[in-house]
Amino acid sequence: MIVQRGFPAPPSYHIDRLRQAPTQHFYDVITHGYGAMYSFAGRVAPADRWAIAAYIRALQLSQHPPAAMVSR
Repeated sequence: MIVQRGFPAPPSYHIDRLRQAPTQHFYDVITHGYGAMYSFAGRVAPADRWAIAAYIRALQLSQHPPAAMVSR
C-alpha cells in the first residue's frame, strides 16, 4: 500500500547489508526513522522496539541460518 502511494519500496530484510547489520541498527531506525520513514520513538516503547528488532533478526535467521545451527 505504501508503494502505491508513491513511497519507495522498503528493502528486504534478507539482503546482505541488513543481515550483516547489528541488531542496534533496527532499533535505531525504529527510534529515529530512516529516509521517508518517520520516528516511532513516541509511539513504540523502548522494550517493544527491542522486541521488534529481535523479531526481525529471527526472521532473517529463519531464511538464512548459520551452518552451525542446521542439523544434519
